[in-house]
Amino acid sequence: MAVSGRARALYQRIADEIRDQIMDGTLGAGARLPTEAELASKWSTTRTTAVQGLKVLVNEGLIVSDRPRGYFVRSRRPMVYRPQAEFWKRPLSPEMDAFLTQMSEEGREADQHIEVAVETPGKHVRERLQLGEDELVVVRRRVRFVDGVPYNTNDSHFPLTLVQNSEIMRPDDIARGANAVLAELGYEQVRALDEIHVRMPTPAEADRLQLGPGTPVAVHLCTGYTEDGKPVRTVMNVLPGDRHVITYERSRQRLGSEPTIRQAEEQDLPIVVELWEHAASWLRERGIDQWQYAPREDRIRANLAAGECWIVEVDRTPVATITVDGHADGDFWSPDEAAEAALYVHRMVVRRDVAGLDLGSAMLDWASKRAADQGKTWLRLDAWRSNDGLRTYYSNRGFTHVRTVEAEGRSSGALFQRPAGHVRGVGPEVRGAGGQTRDQVSRASGIWAHTPR
Repeated sequence: MAVSGRARALYQRIADEIRDQIMDGTLGAGARLPTEAELASKWSTTRTTAVQGLKVLVNEGLIVSDRPRGYFVRSRRPMVYRPQAEFWKRPLSPEMDAFLTQMSEEGREADQHIEVAVETPGKHVRERLQLGEDELVVVRRRVRFVDGVPYNTNDSHFPLTLVQNSEIMRPDDIARGANAVLAELGYEQVRALDEIHVRMPTPAEADRLQLGPGTPVAVHLCTGYTEDGKPVRTVMNVLPGDRHVITYERSRQRLGSEPTIRQAEEQDLPIVVELWEHAASWLRERGIDQWQYAPREDRIRANLAAGECWIVEVDRTPVATITVDGHADGDFWSPDEAAEAALYVHRMVVRRDVAGLDLGSAMLDWASKRAADQGKTWLRLDAWRSNDGLRTYYSNRGFTHVRTVEAEGRSSGALFQRPAGHVRGVGPEVRGAGGQTRDQVSRASGIWAHTPR
């Protein structure tokens, strides 16, 4: 029953009682509600007040009005929508695309209406596909029907230069899927960025999907990327809330072997640059302005030459990098602070496909132990001022925010430190390439010259 700090109007109490009966199953899908006259009599009120209460439930999407038959609890047989199924393996020559196949397996009748057009993209599509002002896109617009009811829309956008004269340009079902066509054209997608927004539909969406009052929609935006980070497709799925259950299946990621850390050498410059550019691309996709410039290879070379740059590998594949030196940046740290014994973390990057393993925490623990073994008092770093998520990340890992400095021409300046030797013990154990633990590697190697980043 609805609870309020003040007395509720009678029409609201009528709606509350019926809503509770729907929610607890007393009134099941398709059940006929009492008539307006019956409700008015039960509550000793006017028919107008009873209608007000029923309209509340219509607007909430819980009941439908089917005059002259009356009011009924909305029937719901939701479609299970699985965004992760996009990359599941499928037969080489399926007779139907993924949507039609899923509905057929559930014993439901499915159909889709497809339109294809070449258009100038809107701002959001252009940004997601990283297109120039004059570039065009191919749009495949689909309305998907289940048991004769429009269940969702799926509008896919592709850069025209990539798909011109391909099957994607034709308004037909592509049984093996547009992703397979892109792969055949040389643009295989290896990862996708999913965004889900929940809102009320636009008038055009409500008309296209024949939505009744009070029906919210989930908007699933998906952008697919190739191995080199090129966005080749962005899709907007509009999913009415009364017709879908969005299901995600997650599993705990595991490494093939324990990560090892080694001191980077000068010939590792391309590896460090690639990891840096990978992180910069990921930040750009999320509208974060950090590292949106060419990597400063001269600084990386200096760190490599001084033995300050390290690479973490899994099965001999580089997955992360960290630079640690004894240089206090004069733009940020005061002379008194610079005189204190400290090591400074720079350019810490973890490849996104292993980001969920908290390698970052493990590397910070490694650096913290290294600082303690060298007799330092602090492990310090400066974070990008506008990246609130990164600042929270360091705070959650035992760092204290010292202050934020706005130095001219610098976008970093959120200063953090934690005591040397402080270890959280979260994430995988980082070992030296020869099987040493991070403690042993910390004691065994490294030249800590005061060089710029």
